Amino acid sequence: MARPTTDQRIESALTRAAFWEFLAHAFAYPNDERIAALHESAAEVLAGDASVPALRMAAVAKEASRDYLETVYISLTTFSSSPDAPAFESAYFGGDAQQQTQRMADIAGFYRAFGVDSTDGGFRPDELPVELEFMAYLCRKEAYAEEHLGAPRAGQTRKAQRLFLEEHLGRWGAAFGRRVASQAPAGHFYQLAGETLSYWVLQECSSAGVTPVEVSGDTSRHWPQPISHGPEFAGDASFVPMEELAVR
Repeated sequence: MARPTTDQRIESALTRAAFWEFLAHAFAYPNDERIAALHESAAEVLAGDASVPALRMAAVAKEASRDYLETVYISLTTFSSSPDAPAFESAYFGGDAQQQTQRMADIAGFYRAFGVDSTDGGFRPDELPVELEFMAYLCRKEAYAEEHLGAPRAGQTRKAQRLFLEEHLGRWGAAFGRRVASQAPAGHFYQLAGETLSYWVLQECSSAGVTPVEVSGDTSRHWPQPISHGPEFAGDASFVPMEELAVR
């Protein structure tokens, strides 16, 4: 089988970035700005070569209103404090406040290594939409590196994606998706979004060649603290300014 060309690798990275961003819009609070972004992202997904779960989700997302989304969003979880489907990573790893703070610090360190300020906007670093947007950011960095910086830099961004999936998002994202899908009304956008998130996270882990130790169904269970990978990526080689990522 022929190796992908540079153009094909760039296109693949940008396509993956767009889908991570679509999911980030889907699980953010559905205010007017986010819903507009969701509609735009859904149209892009429908125009592309997406999986069946993604196409079903995008078809509903494209027409979703604020009333339709907001009521179920709030009743499901408030997506931040629900004991049934908490939308932040540290809830899935148990422990006391200090351990949860350590986990958030590790995630924030990962962001800082790539020039991302996780405190901007007042969000927790371990909130699902933040982690999804970070994956989109890394994919855009990969595309930029492929086009402008060469194979070693592109390889570095792919390694970062693998590590973030293995240590963070890949360990709890699919579990969260299954929880949301099981609790949302049948056929509702959030049922489809939960199913699609679970499918996508598992697919990305498989494509990256990682097998994260996924959390159990018990959000109070203790799991080992992750190894911090932030310093490994420190320095100018690990950061491309956000404005430069809009080149393509």
